[in-house]
Amino acid sequence: MHLKEYKQRYQKLQQSLKKDFLNEPTSVELLVHRRSQKIDKLLGDIWQDFNLDSSLSLVAVGGYGRSELHLYSDIDLLILIPNNTHKKHQHAIGGFLTFLWDIGLEVGHATRDIQDCYLEIKDLSVVTNLLESRLLLGNNDLFLQMKSMIKLSDWSTQSFFIEKQKEQHNRHLNFSNTAYNLEPNLKESPGGLRDIQTVAWVAKWYFDVNLLFDLVGKGYLNSNEYELLKQGQLFLWKVRFALHVIAERREDRLSFQYQKQVASVLGYKDHTAIAVEQLMKDYYQTVTKVSRLNDILLQLLEDRVLHTQILNPRFLINYGYIKASNDKVFVENPSALIEIFLLIAKNNYIRGISASTLRQMQHDIKLIDQSYHKKRVNNRLFIELLQQKKGVNKALKLMNRYGILERYIPAFGKITGLMQFDLFHVYTVDQHTLFVIRNLRRFFVAEFKKEFELCSQIATGIKKPELLFIAALFHDIAKGRNGDHAELGAKDALIFCKDHQIKTEDANLVSGLVKYHLLMSQTAQKENVDDTDVIDRFSQTLGSKDFLDYLYLLTVADIRATKQDLWNDWKDALLKKLYYNSKNHLESGQPEPPSINEQVDKIHHLLIQKLDIIGCSIDELENLLQTLPKDYFLRYELNDIIWHLGLVIQNQGLSIAAWPKVSEYGVVDIFIYGKDSKGLFYRIVSLIERLGLNVVDAKILTTRDSKVFNTVTILQSEALKRIDIAKEVTTELQKSLADIQEVGAKPAHRHFDHQIKIDFSINKKWNLTELSVNVIDKQGILSNIAYVLYELDIRLVNARIATFGERVEDVFFISNKERRPLTKQQEKTLKSALKERL
Repeated sequence: MHLKEYKQRYQKLQQSLKKDFLNEPTSVELLVHRRSQKIDKLLGDIWQDFNLDSSLSLVAVGGYGRSELHLYSDIDLLILIPNNTHKKHQHAIGGFLTFLWDIGLEVGHATRDIQDCYLEIKDLSVVTNLLESRLLLGNNDLFLQMKSMIKLSDWSTQSFFIEKQKEQHNRHLNFSNTAYNLEPNLKESPGGLRDIQTVAWVAKWYFDVNLLFDLVGKGYLNSNEYELLKQGQLFLWKVRFALHVIAERREDRLSFQYQKQVASVLGYKDHTAIAVEQLMKDYYQTVTKVSRLNDILLQLLEDRVLHTQILNPRFLINYGYIKASNDKVFVENPSALIEIFLLIAKNNYIRGISASTLRQMQHDIKLIDQSYHKKRVNNRLFIELLQQKKGVNKALKLMNRYGILERYIPAFGKITGLMQFDLFHVYTVDQHTLFVIRNLRRFFVAEFKKEFELCSQIATGIKKPELLFIAALFHDIAKGRNGDHAELGAKDALIFCKDHQIKTEDANLVSGLVKYHLLMSQTAQKENVDDTDVIDRFSQTLGSKDFLDYLYLLTVADIRATKQDLWNDWKDALLKKLYYNSKNHLESGQPEPPSINEQVDKIHHLLIQKLDIIGCSIDELENLLQTLPKDYFLRYELNDIIWHLGLVIQNQGLSIAAWPKVSEYGVVDIFIYGKDSKGLFYRIVSLIERLGLNVVDAKILTTRDSKVFNTVTILQSEALKRIDIAKEVTTELQKSLADIQEVGAKPAHRHFDHQIKIDFSINKKWNLTELSVNVIDKQGILSNIAYVLYELDIRLVNARIATFGERVEDVFFISNKERRPLTKQQEKTLKSALKERL
């Protein structure tokens, strides 16, 4: 049969349905089912004509799955295919679907294999559609495999019911929780068809039946209630079918423009009340009855599904709260003190622990003694809790709240309620730890994958997430003790792992993560992550790509759990760059890094290939490159160098100028080029501070012909959007030296330790002095440091600006005016000047 014939056949069906309805609107139930049956036959014939592979299944879902199709209802189809055969069947399925659209069918479709179904079934709408699916044609075994998977999924009767309740609640909110809208939606409004379907869906799941009538036999519906639902549905069907006939398309909103015509089609006549008012009165009375019955039936089912559920001989759920089956549960089974939290993790709809069981738990908590965590049954339950895909954070929070966690891990008890008197941490240590675990859990949950895409991507390759959670539990567990908390915590973690019979290799991983949990953050913020020596040293400490993956996730989760405004795009960018550089280094077998000359020659060669972008001749480029020191090429990425050189070539005549650019890392790089002048860095940072902007990085470089190639990196902000930063910087730097004003020291946080720590070391690679300044944060810190360097005529080469809560830990690479490291006397003078000013 050709396209034209199928098209005529479908049009004839539609016309006959319309005609029969107009002749007898009360036949709507017959017509709704007839359209479904005729579509079944039509699709079957087309499927056979296309000779589609016998391994496929054509499945009706949604309303079509219920065999309920109104005149212009969508025909929702699922095409099941064997696993990993998308490419094989793509062309044939595409042709089939295109043919359906060409004959006029409004088709909603999805093509999935069983693996796809398993992933997609987490979505409430998907699991609902699959619940009502029926096989039309094809591979019955594949269809049955899909159906059986529904009950084996993470959905339980309870979770499905709760989500359907939420869905209905949110849907009703869209209509202001009233059925009495003047232009109601027949499907979605309170008391509409969706409310009837919601009752059917949750009841069908619980009682495992297919038809609404079957619920009478289950004792859930009485015959009167069934008739009320049935009559309500038939009335709404009549109105909806009439609406489709009049609108000549799928339409669910009974708007003013259709109400009179619908009333006429359904046989209403003007009497004491006009026809349209009679129609709407019948509508409102019907949806009121449906809403009332919906409330009753869902509450009855809620009592069955949620309010009493036996979990095992020791525990049950009563009105959403987990409860011990008797008052001897913990005494007779001490491991139940951990098991109860495992059950909470497994059944995420549990609202909490019942009051009587909490009282019992507190009375029996002494059962968790010093040997408790060493018993195999207990530590197996605890590790199993950490291995759950959902509910881990919730369970651990409750364990902490009710004193179980500190009894089970005695060291954790020492940080429970422990505050740190600073502005870096805004939570007690135990709460911070639980927030770290919460952040880590989000990396493994699909719905949060766009929040931190790299973290979520890495998480998919983590074979044992529980090791990460153990490391998080122990990363700050030694806070408040004398000594290095990371070293001490690593020892505690190792003992814990051995007590829990965790493999030596995994135990060492956990211990190492605790020991080095600050390393990645410190390296990223205080060192040059483009320096091959830094990457080599960092990678050697970590030792493997697997360790890097775990450490990156822990680092991101830790920073974000410390203080809300501590995380920003710059830290994100630095950590990512350190991760990728280290990953490449570790995966390449840690080869000998190329020499400086080799690196510079490679960049020169690449730049010659980019002459058209830079906008100059090869001679102009060579002359410019000769003025630049080697370290310039090692401190910038190729794209930045091309950007710089292009600007320099185009602006040779300017005395000084600045150009901003949003970098790939989400921060703003301000490139400054022109004649060098004393105090230039100070003038830049003092201006930026006055403008209310934050400096996070600075690269200071002077060419052999005394030009500056400086870059100051600042965070994006609302203030920056209102400023022409290029103009502000250029104007400031064009002022004469006499215009430089001394910056005043600003007050620190009066309640916190104002101790200043200043250290010097020699950077042998660049033959520079490395100045580290650790001081409490306050307005004007950077400009004050810059002013001291200006006053003492000290040359600044590079700066890393790192803020850790209320303290800044800035690193400056400096030299004296002879371009050599500072002498001991110069260090002493600088230290004294900084302490006096800061």
